[in-house]
Parts: sequence; structure tokens; C-alpha cells
Amino acid sequence: MTADIDPETEEIEPEERPHYIDTGPEARGEDEHVRFDVQDFATEFAFGGAISGWTGRAPSSIEGQNNPTMELEAGNQYQVVWENVDGAPHDFVIQDADGNRLMGTDVYSSQGETYTLTFQATEEMAQYICSVHPNSMVGDIEVSGEGVNGGGGTEQQQQPPGPGAADEEMPKLSVSTEMLREDAERRDSWLSYDKGLGQVGYTPADQLDADDVSSLERKYTIPTDSAGIETNPIIVPSDPPVMYYTTSNLAVVAANARTGEKYWQFKYALPKNAAGQTGRNRGVAVWDDKVYFATTDSYLVALNRYTGEKEWETLMLTDEQLDEMDQPRRMSISQAPIAYDGRILVGMSGDFGGWCYASSVDAETGEINWQVNMAPKDAWIGDSWRFASNAPWMSPAFDPETNNVFYAVGNPCPMMNGIVRPGPNKHSNSIVAIDLDTGDIEWASQQLAHELWDYDSHDTPTVFDLEVDGETRRAVSTDQKAGWTYVYDAETGRLLERTAAWTKQDHEWADHFLALPPRGEENAGTCWPGTIGATEWPPCAYDPESGMRYVAAVDAAQRVSYDPDWEYDTEGDISLAEGGSRLASEDTSHTAFVQAVDPATGDLAWRTDLPDVDSSWSHWRIWPGGTTATGGGVVFVPSSGGHVYALDSETGERIWSANTDADRITPAPVVWDDPVEQTQYLAVAVDDEITVWSSGGFEE
Repeated sequence: MTADIDPETEEIEPEERPHYIDTGPEARGEDEHVRFDVQDFATEFAFGGAISGWTGRAPSSIEGQNNPTMELEAGNQYQVVWENVDGAPHDFVIQDADGNRLMGTDVYSSQGETYTLTFQATEEMAQYICSVHPNSMVGDIEVSGEGVNGGGGTEQQQQPPGPGAADEEMPKLSVSTEMLREDAERRDSWLSYDKGLGQVGYTPADQLDADDVSSLERKYTIPTDSAGIETNPIIVPSDPPVMYYTTSNLAVVAANARTGEKYWQFKYALPKNAAGQTGRNRGVAVWDDKVYFATTDSYLVALNRYTGEKEWETLMLTDEQLDEMDQPRRMSISQAPIAYDGRILVGMSGDFGGWCYASSVDAETGEINWQVNMAPKDAWIGDSWRFASNAPWMSPAFDPETNNVFYAVGNPCPMMNGIVRPGPNKHSNSIVAIDLDTGDIEWASQQLAHELWDYDSHDTPTVFDLEVDGETRRAVSTDQKAGWTYVYDAETGRLLERTAAWTKQDHEWADHFLALPPRGEENAGTCWPGTIGATEWPPCAYDPESGMRYVAAVDAAQRVSYDPDWEYDTEGDISLAEGGSRLASEDTSHTAFVQAVDPATGDLAWRTDLPDVDSSWSHWRIWPGGTTATGGGVVFVPSSGGHVYALDSETGERIWSANTDADRITPAPVVWDDPVEQTQYLAVAVDDEITVWSSGGFEE
């Protein structure tokens, strides 16, 4: 699986927005937690800040009135609200009179955006006159409360940007195992990453169909301080429903799903030296009274669902990973975990030299139940397992009928150089079924042995019923980056179908597809698809009513080669374990589309191109978000051109669209009914905000 960086220039593509990471003031232990639904500060200070130009982010020394001061009393709670007047990057910090930083964060924001820092004053803070310090200050100082000395209090509620703070405490509804089992059949919930334990990407919500989907109107937008968010929000069906989502800089937010008003926010503090796959998080899991998320420094974290307070955190790296890898930061976790019956299931991300595990964790205590090495040492030749990767990148699926957890496992490393990893590279590019209770592998099927083109099999698996030879069988499928969908018997692992190719497959330097990459960058050849794949990580839907899988895909090329001199190195800077070059293609025209695929027969049905993409965009830029199907016969898909489209599930006809003005959208839409309001909602993580549309009310 690839990063969002063009290896030809080693720069982020111009169409990509950087993923800014707020690492917090210290290496760890400085997580930020804010309750918006209760008043918990005594005094609020409001400032505006600007600098004369883009001259850097380091704060200068305090210069009298340019840095307004506050006298703080130890033990009191304070809130500082700061407005970025000019849109330039700043240091939003609290520092003492000598310029020593006590707490704060780097700020990357648009002009006019506000940031809030809530804290309890320490003895050290109270000893000095502290300053809120961007590079300089402009505008008047406004103080809410009864003065700067911390005396008295204020009734003003904390107001986050966007719809604001919830004016009532969060409704309490325990998420039970029964609710998780019923999620796929419910219209009013979205309790697992891609809907239901089987990750079907389908909701039976049917109030919107081809005739009235045009009634969707934007209801609210929740801004974030994090570009490129990749979360699928979770919807707990209380009254009002509660939405949980994450941002790329590892904030978890709970909000009223009807209004967007926030209950609380928790921001995890990454180490300052965090590396690898930072800037990615795809969501949370919910069970009982907790919400769970994973971090890019490989922790699994449990929060109280009602308050956002941290309950526990568990490092998912094994002792051997910590000992063997000189930099365990080579591992990370970007996926949303899933929950079932008191267990949290999660994988790992790789590609930086290392090997990955799939794990089960006790939901109540954080203790690890079992871990499965996806690159078993005895099945790899020599020490090649040390840099195998074999990452179960994306959320697993679970099937209560077979008791199997299904992980889709990604490419081996180095990506293009197979010389240093001879053999089939067991479990790479595979689907692996693991018994929930024991952690034993029940079966595994490898789709591409000794793969050489970064054609991962990492997409979230989907579990559904399928008619085979007149019998209903439990099936599990994955969409493979080379351009096929694989369908298996969920109990036995027998391959039921490999569909027809739904993308252009051509390695132009050879007379056949899946050819050995050219030797050396000077001989790089054009491949269709490129290493980003015919489809990427965004999950895709299976519709049990139409019997179709809707794959969001691309026809896009790249030039590749392998480096015969590549060596594994655990020292120095972390870099992608490519083992070759991945360069932009030349004189190629690219498209993005949705392809309807019949997993029972392998046949292709309709294909609909997405019209807002530019054919000159590179394969890093063009791939769309995931698909979501509904009981109303509608398929929703966001595009890399910033639109959200609704397609007719039977014909593929475009029947509605909304322009979000985003640079691109990568997650899948989330859809739910609100039975109290008799309204259907559509939510999409749109670059740096959560955007929600709603229908008009429907009569019973």
C-alpha cells in the first residue's frame, strides 16, 4: 500500500493537502480532553493573532503589549480562545515571562478560524505572568468571567467551531452484542466501520429512492483542524443519535448526529518523533459504554463513550517487534478496529520494513487475548520475514455463523524487489480467516504469490449470503488492487469466483500481465494499474437486494522498476520499503468510475464514470472514495473531484450530486434513518470537515 507522496519528486502531489500532525507539547502523556456539554472552566480569555508574513513558526521573545498576559491561580480551570487573523501558521502556546513554553500546539488554520485551549493552571504557571503567544498579537483582548485573577466563574459554555456545543448531556445507550449483530439489518444505526459485522457497506434505509434523493439538502458541517480525514462516522441510535468520528491528527469527537453539536473531544498526543503512516485514522469501534480507536504509534485506546475520558491504552507491538526493529515506529495502525462480544479486533500497517500482527483485545481491560503473525518465520526463507510487511491494513470483518474473523493482508516488502524475499511470501496478498475464540488460523487463501507490483489485497473483507448451485452459502469477498474481486466460501476458504477484470490490465514492457518489473529506474515501464491499484483502501458496498458489489475504481497507470541492489536497513531515517521506483506515467489518460460486479457469476454489469475528475491527474490523485448502497436502490460515492454522487443501483445512472468544494474525498458515505424525525441522513468525511445532508420528513 502506498503513501500519498510522489517518489519522482519526493513531494506531496500538488492536488494533495498535507496531513498536519499536532504532536502535543510532550512525547506522551499530554492528551487533550474537552467536555463541551458541561461547563468546566472558571475564566475565558479571547485573543486574535497575526504576523506580518510567512517568516516561520518559532516564537520570538515577549515584547510587552504584543503578547497579552494573564495572571493565573494554581488549581483553577481556564480556557483560551485564539483567532487566527491572517491565516498564517502560528505557535498557539502559553509560556512564562522568560519565553519558556508551558503548553500549547502548532496551529495550521484558515483565516478567521478559532482554536481553544482548556487547562488547569499549575504552580509553575501561577508563579509567572503567562502569555498566549502567536508571533505577534492584534486586536482587543476580551475576557469572559470575573477578571484575570481566576476569581469567580462564568456561565458561558465552551463553543467549538461549527454547530457549537451540545446544550444537553449525551443520551446513554449501551451498545450490546445483540445490537452489533443486528446492525446490518437496522435502518437507524451504523455501529461498525462499514456497516454490520460483515462490513457490507449497505443499509436497508429506504426512505430515499431514485425519485426523491434530490430532496437531500445540506443540514450541517462540522469543521476540524485536520486535513485529509478518512473516517467513517459511527452512529449510535439513541435519542438523539450520537455520532463518533476521528480526524487525521488523532482526535476523537462525539456529537449530536441531528445537529452536529459536540459533546466532547479527545485528542491523542503523538510522540514528537512519530514517523511512518502518520496523518491517517479511519474511525472507531463502539461496545458497551466505551469507544475505541487505534493510533499511528500502535496503541489501542479505550475512552468512556459519554465523557471522552480515557479508560485504558494498550501498546499493540510485541516484545519481539520492539527488540528486533531498531525503530518500532516502522509499524502503525490507521484502521478502525471492530468490536464484538467483549473483544476488540485490530490489525497493523506496515511498508516501512517490519512485520505485522492481527490481534484480539479484551474490551474491558485492554489485555491482549491473542496475536497472529501475518509473516510466520518458518514459512519465509532466511531472514526475509523481518521486512515482510504483510499488513492487515484495513478493518477486519466478522461472521458470527462461522465464528471467523477475516483479515485482508497486504503486499510483501520490499514492494518491487522479489530477489531478497524468495518463495511465495506466505499470507501476503491473502485473505486469512481466524477463529475468534482461539486465534487459530482456520484457512488462508493467497491471491497473488510473490507479488511484485504493490497490488495489495488489503481492502476490508465483506461477508454476505450467496446462492451457489442452488444453495445459500456464507461468502466473504475482497476487491484486489490488480482489478479482480475474489469470492470465497466463508467456512472452508474454497474459491467460489474470481470475477472478470474491471480495470485495464497491461504491463507494457512485456507481452503479458503480472510481468517481472524492469531492472533499474532507467528502464522503468508503464503498468496498468499503477501501484495505487485499480481500487484503493476505501470500502465498497454489497447490495443484497440487487446482488451486486459496487467497486469504486480507476483506470490509471504508473512507471515502475525494481532495484537489484536494495538492502534492508533498520537504521537511519524511516523510508518506504519499495525496492524500486514508482514514477508518474507519461502521456496517459486516466479515469475514475464505479463498476457493478456480480459476485455470484463474476460478470460485470454497468459502469459509470465520475465526471468531475481530470484525466491528466496522476494515479495518486484520481482514485475515488468508497461506495454505500441503500434499501432505496441508491448507491452513494464520493469522488476525488470533490463531489458526492448518488447512482441508481440498477442502471448506474447519476441521479443526484453535491459539490463540497473539497480537494478530494476518500472515505465511504454513512447513511441512517432517524425514526423520531422521520428523516434520512447522509454523512461524509470531506477533507477537513464532516458534512451531513438530510432529507425532508417522511410520513409513515
